[in-house]
Formats: sequence, C-alpha cells, structure tokens
Amino acid sequence: MVSRVMDGVQRYIANADDRPADEIQRADAALAALAAQHLSTGTVAEVYIFTTDIAAGEGTETVLTSEGYGDSVTFVNGFRFIEELRSTGS
Repeated sequence: MVSRVMDGVQRYIANADDRPADEIQRADAALAALAAQHLSTGTVAEVYIFTTDIAAGEGTETVLTSEGYGDSVTFVNGFRFIEELRSTGS
C-alpha cells in the first residue's frame, strides 16, 4: 500500500501541475506514504498534512480517501496556516 500511495500522490501532482511524474518532488509523496503506514497499522487514528504544495495536499487527501482513510486525513494549507499564526500573534 505504501508504494501505491506514493505513486498515486505523484500522479495526482503531475496531473494537477501538468508535469511528468518523474519530475515531482518525492518528499510530499513520502509524507503521504508515512501517513498511510501509520493509519494502516493503527498507530494513529488521524493525520494532518501540512504543506504549501496545494496539489500535494489535495493529492494526499484524495489518495488516502481512496484507500479508505477519508475521515482520518486533513490537508492543512501551509500558507493559510502561517497567515493564521501571524494574525493571531500580533
């Protein structure tokens, strides 16, 4: 399942950004795979994916939902998160 999740996220990003899948940074796909591994083993009940790469966050949610973890995954837009931190910190 881990490799399926990584491949799925890379394909999602490639399609969203109209780039070849082999040019996609693997870090976001690896993060999705790590989340999938922990969800599948029951180590965690939910995951929050913080990234500034919108396609990667949406891809992670989409792929993990297709794996049956839709209620357990939340994508947090890193840009919005930073803005919220800045606005509450002033």
